[in-house]
Amino acid sequence: MRAYVTLLSTESYLPGVLALHESIRRSGTRHPFVAAVSAHLPPQIDSLLEKAGILVRRIPESTAIPREMIEGNGHWGHTFDKVHLFGLHEFSKLVYVDSDMIVLVNMDELFDKPHMSAVAAGRLVHPHWVRFNAGLLVIEPVQGLSDRIFSKLPQAVADVAGLVDQSDLGDQDLLNAYYPGWTTRADLELDQGYNMFACYLDLHIEKHGYRLPDQPRAGGPLVKIVHFVGPRKPWMRGASLRHYARVLREGKAVKWENRMFSVYKKLIKDGAVATA
Repeated sequence: MRAYVTLLSTESYLPGVLALHESIRRSGTRHPFVAAVSAHLPPQIDSLLEKAGILVRRIPESTAIPREMIEGNGHWGHTFDKVHLFGLHEFSKLVYVDSDMIVLVNMDELFDKPHMSAVAAGRLVHPHWVRFNAGLLVIEPVQGLSDRIFSKLPQAVADVAGLVDQSDLGDQDLLNAYYPGWTTRADLELDQGYNMFACYLDLHIEKHGYRLPDQPRAGGPLVKIVHFVGPRKPWMRGASLRHYARVLREGKAVKWENRMFSVYKKLIKDGAVATA
């Protein structure tokens, strides 16, 4: 079976999972949507997700990651659970999408892409960002693969030594350590439109010719997924106030980002209705 999958490792991200599911459902996909739920979350989470039509798979707690790395890294600590998806061999292929993303158009073509297809997100803005961003991944799960990835933790720590504190190490660092040759594999690098940071959306549209699905401009690359990176998400308390204060400050410079923020807020509302 092939499926879209996201990770719910922090209860406060439930609105994001529901909004993501709603956006994928509207894309007309023929594939199911799975929420991989971390072991420490309460069981009632499963019922809410299933009520919305989402398949649920519980992820075991990892013993490979030191407790201090999980507890010292806030809501990012449990994102190491993402690695367990690489061992979900009941699925022949997974398209992993972070729970702070929304899908704008059908992207079922990703299921025909090879294992570890991903985006060096933000590379047009920061040319030195050559590693893949783990927000969007094509995964072909294999039994035992997650354990082999976890075994690379010492290498991941060494790779970021001097750059970040060990407690700031994330799943993305671990995955890049396990797949060090990714930067030389042009066949695995997906277009920026599959993992477009919301904060860079206007720059990509105005400077690099990208377009949203309903923009009449022909020929430009399409933005298919918008990624609301950073610790403050659109569904969190005070998000709207902070966002619109920024719009007032920057005006037209964030015109398209503002539009996507409004789209996201509606998806959050519609996703919540599905569980009511």
